[in-house]
Amino acid sequence: MYKDCLTRLVAISAFAGLCLCPALTQAAEINTDAFVAACSKDPIITDDTAFDDGKVTPKAYCECIAGELAKSDLGQKDVDMLIKMHNEDISDADVESYPKLEDLMIANEGYEDACRKTLGLPSDAGTDVEEVPEGEDDMMPEDDAESPAEDDEAPPQ
Repeated sequence: MYKDCLTRLVAISAFAGLCLCPALTQAAEINTDAFVAACSKDPIITDDTAFDDGKVTPKAYCECIAGELAKSDLGQKDVDMLIKMHNEDISDADVESYPKLEDLMIANEGYEDACRKTLGLPSDAGTDVEEVPEGEDDMMPEDDAESPAEDDEAPPQ
């Protein structure tokens, strides 16, 4: 009798495992439809001159990125944050509640770079961060007419 109960328990457990496995796999999948829509409308993407020849569309590029997102270990919350990024809706509260935002942005740049390479688009390396040429941030204007006149007779503040 003990053997029969154990056999039934194993059979029921195996059946439950077979039923639950697809549900667990589906729960891990991410929905990227809204990502593709937001990415495809982002002016940073649509204004990219790499799409001017029409061989690759911004939507195809964004679909490639979505495929990379699906292959990664990102969750839906991560994808939702990338949607906010493309919609320029990231708030200070989002930044505070999402401590790995910088890591996500770096990972996203990697997905974008991979898709550029896969789709034969020129690399945009070096354009992700605006850099001020060395020494230009502390240079004074050469023409004194452009700088405001100083009032030597004004009392010190």
